[in-house]
Amino acid sequence: MERHRLPLLLLSTVICAVSAMENAAEPPIIEPLIRNFTNKNLQVIPGHDGNVTVTTLVMEGNLITLSEEDRQALATYPALQELHLEGNMITGVPAKYFSVLPRLRVLSLSRNNLSSLDPEAFAGLDFLTELDLSQNLLMSLPAQLRGLKDLQMLILKDNPWNCSCPLLSTIKDMNAANVSIGGPQVICASPAEQAGKSLLGATALCFPSPTPTVNIDPETPTAPAQTQQSQSSTAMLMTTLSTSQNRSSEVQVPVLGNTWKFTACVVALALTTSILIVCAIKGPSWYKLFHNYRHRRLQEDEEDAVSTGRHMSHQTFTFKQHKGQVEEEEEDGYIEDPYIKRED
Repeated sequence: MERHRLPLLLLSTVICAVSAMENAAEPPIIEPLIRNFTNKNLQVIPGHDGNVTVTTLVMEGNLITLSEEDRQALATYPALQELHLEGNMITGVPAKYFSVLPRLRVLSLSRNNLSSLDPEAFAGLDFLTELDLSQNLLMSLPAQLRGLKDLQMLILKDNPWNCSCPLLSTIKDMNAANVSIGGPQVICASPAEQAGKSLLGATALCFPSPTPTVNIDPETPTAPAQTQQSQSSTAMLMTTLSTSQNRSSEVQVPVLGNTWKFTACVVALALTTSILIVCAIKGPSWYKLFHNYRHRRLQEDEEDAVSTGRHMSHQTFTFKQHKGQVEEEEEDGYIEDPYIKRED
């Protein structure tokens, strides 16, 4: 018996030693801790001493602006999973600001004064599942949000969104990735034709759904109704083609496009430009010739007037009557025509 007891005692001793070593190697289990600094009027995020593991940090209702000092304080929370910054004085998020929190899953920036986001604002948050940007002054989103592969919820309500195609493209891609955006509560503020519309509904204007194509190949196996429709479509197509071929064979009229209009406009513009250039160059000389011609005509008219006056004075001297003849005519009592001969 004693021979058997000794090996058993040694075996039990070894087992106890191994279990003690395993327990010593395992780290102590630390309970998650929530630190709440709500409405403390803090201007800087308080740091962490590292004695306990903080998984949730609530900084709601303070005066945080996300300065460099705040970023250094956040680096003391390496195990942080939730960060609540609602109701602070944040106006923007610099590039890679939250990369010091690689395990962050929930980030809330609601009720701030956010008007812009750096394209790399959320870089490094590979495990982020929820992002709250509601009740801010945002008009657009960085396209880099598509890189958040684990994102499941994106809260965007109560922002003056500019529903132009760049923003709608990002929303379309994220909606296709099964990211919940908020539904009809997200309203467009601009442009004017999109104002008041749902953000998801506005994407249809920039990205209309493609029209379905109809297969009219008779050899492709389809349902009976589709087969009849395709056959009727094929018959109509063949009839149209035959009619058009007959018409083209009878009267071959060339079909003109819009090229001749463009050519005519170019020719008209070239002619107008050429005429203006010629008028600008030859205009002064033409005006000088016209002026000389008018001057010459005036001189000729003046010479004609002088010559006419001379003839008129000659006629006056020619038809002047003599005084003796007038007295003789008065004595006879009648006027004798010098051109009529007296009859003897």
